[in-house]
Amino acid sequence: EPCRFVLAPNLMAIHLELEGTIHEVPLKQVKDVFAGRPPKAVAAEGLPAALDELCSTLVLRNNECVTFRFDGISERDEFTKCLKVLSLALE
Repeated sequence: EPCRFVLAPNLMAIHLELEGTIHEVPLKQVKDVFAGRPPKAVAAEGLPAALDELCSTLVLRNNECVTFRFDGISERDEFTKCLKVLSLALE
């Protein structure tokens, strides 16, 4: 289901809007970001098997995951890279 993704002006959180509800995810809560199919260690934690090469997944410190699916590999890679940089900068 499509959602709206917004980076907070202070670059400290992302806001996900889905069906009129806004969910704030502080970037300090991002434990990992990966593109495509999950690494085996992450897959063992119970991620859905339906992830494909067009997906980018945020793994949060509480082990919840948020997955985005893109139209192309370059969009997915750019998104993944940006989120990794932002989350690493806050560690």
